[in-house]
Amino acid sequence: MLGLVFGSFGNVLIYRIPNNQGLGGRSKCPSCSTTIRSFDLIPVISYLLLAGRCRKCKATIAIRYPAIELISGVLFVLAYIQMGSVLTGLLLAFAIWLLLLIAAIDQSTQGIPDILNIPLIVISIAFGITQGHLSLIAFLIGTGFFFIQWAVSRGKWIGSGDVLLSIALTALLGKWNLVLVMLCSAYIVGSIFAVYLLIKKKCSGQDHLAFAPFLVIGTLIALFLGEIILSKLLLI
Repeated sequence: MLGLVFGSFGNVLIYRIPNNQGLGGRSKCPSCSTTIRSFDLIPVISYLLLAGRCRKCKATIAIRYPAIELISGVLFVLAYIQMGSVLTGLLLAFAIWLLLLIAAIDQSTQGIPDILNIPLIVISIAFGITQGHLSLIAFLIGTGFFFIQWAVSRGKWIGSGDVLLSIALTALLGKWNLVLVMLCSAYIVGSIFAVYLLIKKKCSGQDHLAFAPFLVIGTLIALFLGEIILSKLLLI
């Protein structure tokens, strides 16, 4: 339930942060600006009862809203199962929740807001400390890889937000081999998606794809499947 609630709040942040809107005030329909009543803001359930449409103007409600709520709920459960304790489970859950918001915002705006990156770094470092797995080698591989790209290209290949994000991801994963799993997974998934878009002619070779969503996918793979992957590859 906690994950669903944070998923609903996450939808507010995903909409308001890129539009430079404050967090105060009631939510409104993007189409008719009608204030959304509280009983229409119940995670997932309200979307189903409204059949995916605004109660007033009948405009379609983006499927992103219940999707974010559901994914947040699932990730909170997975984080607790993974850690087996309330403290570390909550730290991991909040970190993953912030990653989900960053991925959604980067996908729509191709930018990562510092207002999410900074708390993510703090939470990820706190999680890394509880796990005792903060590694200098991991940071040299993870953050160093992105910093070099940013410095060499002067911000043309990747943005400074990606460099900050890499600090959080590295602290979250801790181990250098899990960082490698994250990087490999992100680039493999990203390449497959890019090829698909090119084949379908939905983009050209000159288009820029937001990379944070693939980094988030790579991080989730490393977090929940990394040890299994490494054992299969005989790397642990």
